Amino acid sequence: MQITIAGDCQMYIYFKDKSKHQHQGSLSDVRCKMLYDSSNNLVGINILSTRSDTGESIVFPEIGSIEFPMYNATITQDDDGIIIMFDQDAAVQKEVEDECILDLCAAGISGVEPMPFTHVGGKEIIKPFTIRDV
Repeated sequence: MQITIAGDCQMYIYFKDKSKHQHQGSLSDVRCKMLYDSSNNLVGINILSTRSDTGESIVFPEIGSIEFPMYNATITQDDDGIIIMFDQDAAVQKEVEDECILDLCAAGISGVEPMPFTHVGGKEIIKPFTIRDV
């Protein structure tokens, strides 16, 4: 995975190399929970299979292969949604409700963008994935 951060409030998580995959659409208004440890470090994101505006259920396409190093991260996907843990050994101490946009390509889900003004929190756990932080 790769992560870009802007102003400590906007984030994008890449699963696929955007130079190799054409954007084919997006799923917006998707409920998610930002996951933090006891030191307020961002440790993961739980993407729920429901829309934040209507509560309607969503069937996600498969993420497909991740085209970047995973380090100690895990991604699990089932009917309830997708859980991304940036460190599989991290303990979640706090969940913050949010919404996100999932970008789609022919090979699956290319990336996820939590809504602007997301509290990114501490970045120690996501440091290996961060390619830009301005």
